[in-house]
Amino acid sequence: MNNEREIQEVFEVLGYKIKLKQDEKLEGISPTDIVGFVQSEAAKIFRQSPQLAPHQVAVLLALQFAGEKLAMEKEYRENINQLRSTAVDALQYIEEVSPTTR
Repeated sequence: MNNEREIQEVFEVLGYKIKLKQDEKLEGISPTDIVGFVQSEAAKIFRQSPQLAPHQVAVLLALQFAGEKLAMEKEYRENINQLRSTAVDALQYIEEVSPTTR
């Protein structure tokens, strides 16, 4: 069972060699895309604070990405709740305007 999704690629990130394979949950996002994004964000931190060691940048990136993920999840939950509320309001309005006959 050696399909395309099981192929691991080797990358160097912040001086560490790592092996990554395609994550089926991340459809359309390749390991190369992810590594490129991490390297780009790391380069921004290094430009602002060149004295930092790679492991320090890695921790800062982890904290940054975690904060962004939590903010997106919170926004998603708020949007879903707002959508539900709007749907309930719309349904109530429709029922008031055109009541069902029994």
